[in-house]
Amino acid sequence: MNIKGNLLFILSTFPVFIIRSNLILIETFYILIFFFSLLFLNFFFLKFLENKSNISNKLYFSIVTTYGLDNHLGLFNGLIQPNLNIFFKFFTIIYIPAFLILVLLFLLIFFFTLRQNNKNLLKILLVTTLTITTFNIFDNTKSHKQIIFFDKQVEKKFEESNIILIFDEMSGLNSLASESADGKSVNKNFIKLFNKYNFDYYPNIFTISNNTVTSISSLINFDPKVDKEKINKFVAPSKNYFSEYIIKKNKLFDKYQSISVIQNMHLNFCNNQNVTNCYQFNPFNFDVINAKSDALSNIISIWAVNGSVIGKFTWRLFKQLELINSTLEPEGEKKFINEILDYTIQNINSKKYDLIFLHLLVPHIPYGFNKKCEFKTKISNLNIYLTNEEKIKQHNIERNCVINFLDKFLNKIDSLKNHKIFILSDHGSRITNNKKSSLSTVFAFKSVNSKTSNMINKENMQKEFKFLNNE
Repeated sequence: MNIKGNLLFILSTFPVFIIRSNLILIETFYILIFFFSLLFLNFFFLKFLENKSNISNKLYFSIVTTYGLDNHLGLFNGLIQPNLNIFFKFFTIIYIPAFLILVLLFLLIFFFTLRQNNKNLLKILLVTTLTITTFNIFDNTKSHKQIIFFDKQVEKKFEESNIILIFDEMSGLNSLASESADGKSVNKNFIKLFNKYNFDYYPNIFTISNNTVTSISSLINFDPKVDKEKINKFVAPSKNYFSEYIIKKNKLFDKYQSISVIQNMHLNFCNNQNVTNCYQFNPFNFDVINAKSDALSNIISIWAVNGSVIGKFTWRLFKQLELINSTLEPEGEKKFINEILDYTIQNINSKKYDLIFLHLLVPHIPYGFNKKCEFKTKISNLNIYLTNEEKIKQHNIERNCVINFLDKFLNKIDSLKNHKIFILSDHGSRITNNKKSSLSTVFAFKSVNSKTSNMINKENMQKEFKFLNNE
């Protein structure tokens, strides 16, 4: 029983994610040391179980097998993530249904073991676990290589280019967040920024939808109306594990020759033939943006990416205890926002692109910036328990930080006058469902050689974007 029991433990608990991750050698070493330490303890625990009841043995093997199924099938990303809207109707905290699914799986396995004799039980569990482990090892779906990145050679130089910066879930100047004293102060800082760099700004503008997919796909296809049939022609669910949706149609990108895209995992813009450089935020590798993270944060975050309930629980616990800084979205994008913006600056100043398009999950919830615009894990924890007033206050801190980041960013662009620049958000904070919270957006525009700024009174963001792009 010891040999088969230890083999079941190895198959169930082996951290397959290290095979498809690009962890550095020392990080892989730490994981393997931990794994073999558990295996060593398991060997003696099985010795201990030899003198225990049949029920105790079956209980133990049921726990190990449950862990194995979760480890290799990724139950959180397989069952919970695709059905969030359903689960949120019944649960405030998404980890509750995840835990219940894990308990249900354990009970099913345990009751199955009770009906089996000891001679056949381990054989059945071993064959089952070996099958899913083998499949998981050779499955390339969750490999870090599936995260989109390419950089094609570009010979042509563009003295003038267009820059589009989309900040996700950032409320505009006529928003619920702007009605507080802090919000009015943020508005003054926005206007100060826009005047400094000669942007026309739109204080009363709204998007057509509080849904990112609808808002942005309509924007880049110059469609100022909500039409579900058209949206389905613009976007489709992605088959890539690391992208939720692909943009099928992109009239904006069709206008350009060489495009650099900096994107997150929500929307993939990079399948357009005119995209020559694509960086998708990558929690496995920060070399492209010249950033670094500590070993424990990398290991726990990558484990969570692979989608098991236990991995997600561990990540959430370690984050709550502030033992790690999560490198996952959107926390990772906030933590490394300066590095991402510096990478964007490099692409702009390289003159290899006539369009630079950025979509960041900043200041998207969970919030995490303090007043010094430093990302703090403690702030990002338990946002769900904030009151609306507390959310508005923190959202204004985040908006103010975006202003600070933008000021530094714009100041680093060579020959700023040679660029047409859009600064916008996909929708508002969505703290409440009213228009001023969910639909109010930031929208500002600077043309080439612009020398002044103006306040423009337009209301439909998609319609104005279409007009400014000569469509």
